[in-house]
Amino acid sequence: MKPDDCLHFVTEVLALLRSTNQHEKVFALVVDRITRLTACRSCAIIVVDPSTEYLHIAISQGVSHTFAKEYHRRLATGPIGRLLWTGAPLLIEDAAQSPERAAEVALEHPFASCVCVPMMVDDRALGYLHVDNASPRSFATEDIRMLQAFADFAALALHKSRQFEENLHLDTIDHETGLKKYPAFLDRLQETLARGEEVGEQVGLLLLDIDNYKHIALTYGADSAKHTLREVADEIRVSQRPMDVAGRYGFDECIVLRAHSSVDETMVYAEDLRKRIADRTYAGKGIQTSVSVGAAVFPLHGKTERDLLLAVREALYEAQRGGRNQVRLWTK
Repeated sequence: MKPDDCLHFVTEVLALLRSTNQHEKVFALVVDRITRLTACRSCAIIVVDPSTEYLHIAISQGVSHTFAKEYHRRLATGPIGRLLWTGAPLLIEDAAQSPERAAEVALEHPFASCVCVPMMVDDRALGYLHVDNASPRSFATEDIRMLQAFADFAALALHKSRQFEENLHLDTIDHETGLKKYPAFLDRLQETLARGEEVGEQVGLLLLDIDNYKHIALTYGADSAKHTLREVADEIRVSQRPMDVAGRYGFDECIVLRAHSSVDETMVYAEDLRKRIADRTYAGKGIQTSVSVGAAVFPLHGKTERDLLLAVREALYEAQRGGRNQVRLWTK
């Protein structure tokens, strides 16, 4: 391996690692650069599935798509098992001198020489990097350090990707509005409707759309439009009772759940909220805006989550079609 090429490729991978949460992109670059550096026959990143503890090939070169797709091995006590448990790299300089060991490590084709290095984060094995060649003694001890660096990048990319996905599930707040993200809002809606059905309680649902949001963005700029959206959301949030919840429904739409709320109570609240939003200015620039509001009440206008959402969307459409800056209750 030429030191200059190694440094250049390492820099490329590190730059990509810093810029993305998608481990697949980093994996692809790692495998491509190792293949170029070593002129290997096969290169693969093999990952441990945390839910099953089986190994599968995440990405490879020199391995057929069919083999990679069907590759499914349990962690064992052989050479790969020891590699993953101890974190010690595996170097087979000449497979002819260790045929049984080589056979346990081989992927689709027998090899003459091979290196396997672990992918570890926080002392946990996430998988390993496999590189082999058809010629004996293609790899030496000094090659392990560079291959381990690439494996470490791959491990960090996978760990970063998994952490990002976990954070998406844990973080239920939309940071542009301060309201609930829609999936989290849906969870509360389902719980509230289930409780309402059980105890015979009515539940109000409102869908609000900012009437002139695109005009604000074009006239005052994107930052002012975002400030306006946030301040509209603030008006919604401060108007809520402890048992209520509001979420971001779309680009400039918000959705509000009113627990234990009759038709009359829901409409009084919706009209008061509409008026409060229309009567103030936004973004510190005297910007004025308004909202169109669709309203529906469970179980009168829908006995399921889907039916209620459909009703409130249709009611919002009628409010927009009727001239905007108004509240419409869904009617059959």
